[in-house]
Parts: sequence; structure tokens; C-alpha cells
Amino acid sequence: MSTTAARTPHSDGRGRRTQVERRAASESRLLAASARLIAERGTTAVGFGEIAKAAGVSHGLPSYLFGTKSGLLCALVDRYTGSIRSELVSLGLDDASGLAAIESAMRLVLGTLREPWPQARALNILLGEALGPDANLRSAVNRYHGEVRTMVSGWMREGIEAGEIRPDVRPDEQATLWIAVLRGVSCQAMADPETLDVDAVADELSSSMRRVLVQGGTVDGAAPVHMA
Repeated sequence: MSTTAARTPHSDGRGRRTQVERRAASESRLLAASARLIAERGTTAVGFGEIAKAAGVSHGLPSYLFGTKSGLLCALVDRYTGSIRSELVSLGLDDASGLAAIESAMRLVLGTLREPWPQARALNILLGEALGPDANLRSAVNRYHGEVRTMVSGWMREGIEAGEIRPDVRPDEQATLWIAVLRGVSCQAMADPETLDVDAVADELSSSMRRVLVQGGTVDGAAPVHMA
């Protein structure tokens, strides 16, 4: 075995970052700064110069890395798409599957609305922008929705196979419906947070979900789990 340290794609052999690694780090800083600013003021009022300043990088770097503002917004949505599962795990979803995964994910998402995270607010703003004229952004948002639907419908199929969810449930259609419910609740919570009791809404959604998905409204006679 050689005693010389092996080089990796993230090192030039002398402890310095490669160009690829430096670019990835710059992109991450710019996307994080973009999310913070979009959460505060939306997409229209935020420009490349302000994003670069907030990220602590040169004025021309956003344009160099993303080309256009639309390119940056698409990259931000794609970043959310690629991190959905890992974000849920970091929030405590762990190895849940089937109905437990669906309910836990729903409660984790709603829990972020008590004091909406900048990332969550920015994501909801970007999802709304998909209704505008930017076809590239619309495609990025469609990829995001597709990934979420695939994840939720997969949990539903697991629940059907485990006997937790009724066999006549249509996973793809039900996934679309419940994602739409969460989107609607998220928009209301962010637009008017003082009037929404997140815990009460989560409990009611859990009960409604079981009434729709589970024969008799419970799994093995168990009552819905309420938020602490």
C-alpha cells in the first residue's frame, strides 16, 4: 500500500481546493443569499448586484455562474429539488415509510410554518412564479413537483403493500391532492401567520388523511398522533 495520500476530486494534492470545488462553494453562497433576499422581498426587487454583495463575492460572479436571473432562480429551485429527502431526514423523518412517512413529512413541513424559514418562504415564492411567463422556471418548478409527487406516491404504495392504506387508493392522484393541500396551507400561513394555528391544522389534516386513506380512519385501531 502506498504511503502517499490519494488525490480526490476535491483536492489538488496540496490541500487546496480545485476549481470545481471553488465554483460549487461560490454557487452555494450565491443561492443561499438569493433565498434570504427573495424571502424578504420577492424575486422582482432583487438583482445580481445585491445578491453578490449579500454573498460576499464579486459583482460579476452571479452573471458568470448563472448567466441570467432566470438561470439563478432555476438553479435555486433545482437545489431545493435535489435536497428534499435529505432535508426531511435532517428534520427527523429518518427511516419512516408508508403512512407514517406521509404523516411525519406533513407535520415536519407544517412545523416550519410556525416561524417560516427563509428557505421555505423563498421556495413558496418561486413556486408561485411558475405561473408567470418564464418557461425555464416553470420547468424547474415542474421538476420539483414531480420529485415530491414521486416521493409521496411511493410512500402510499408502501402503505398499501403493508396493509396500512386501503388497496383502492390511487397513489399518484392522492399524492397530488395532499401536496396541493400543503401548498395552500403554506401560502396562507406565510401571507397571514397571525390567524393560523399550525398545530390545530396539522391535527385536522392528520385526521382527514386517515379518514381518506385508511379504512375506518385508524391503523390497527390507533388514534392519530398529535403534535407535541
